[in-house]
Amino acid sequence: RTHPRTNEGGFWHKKIYPYQMWLDGLYMGEPFYAEYSMFFGEDNWNDIANQFVWMEKHSRDPKTGLLYHGWDESKQQKWANKTTGQSPHFWGRAMGWYAMGLIDVLEFFPQDHPRRSELIAILNREAEEIKKVQDKKSGVWWDILDLGGKEKNYLESSASAMFVYALARGVREGYLPERYMKVATTGWAGIRKEFIKTN
Repeated sequence: RTHPRTNEGGFWHKKIYPYQMWLDGLYMGEPFYAEYSMFFGEDNWNDIANQFVWMEKHSRDPKTGLLYHGWDESKQQKWANKTTGQSPHFWGRAMGWYAMGLIDVLEFFPQDHPRRSELIAILNREAEEIKKVQDKKSGVWWDILDLGGKEKNYLESSASAMFVYALARGVREGYLPERYMKVATTGWAGIRKEFIKTN
């Protein structure tokens, strides 16, 4: 109730990060906010939906459709683009947290609420971009999504796990078309091959 917000109304990532929204912050805050709202009968649904809408609006790259990790409304941070306020990279783990945040919020978001379809549309847009940057050889995803194979970039286990969870559950819950299950199963096979060892 007292957490600081951007001028638009988006939660700051943390109090020590003024005027900044980060993709991972949506996972930190909104699933709890949604479950709390459901249990205590509070109508916070527009506020919850707006967090995802504003985050996508400010972090989505028009060329690739991928989401930049962070956005600084004040454009004061060293990492912030002086025109857009966006951070410089598409971090796989951050997009994973954002996708999981959407999935976990939809579990509690009222079925008949008019904003529900907006969240499902955002999930579908993200799923399409996740599909495009899946590594063809390994089936998993890179730490920096659009720089596969570049020096110091690497195949990232937690981003891959988050994408598989979000896509598989998205299909199972009926939010995503069936075609994304193939992306999820390919990713799951890649996770087992690339990251799991038998001891």
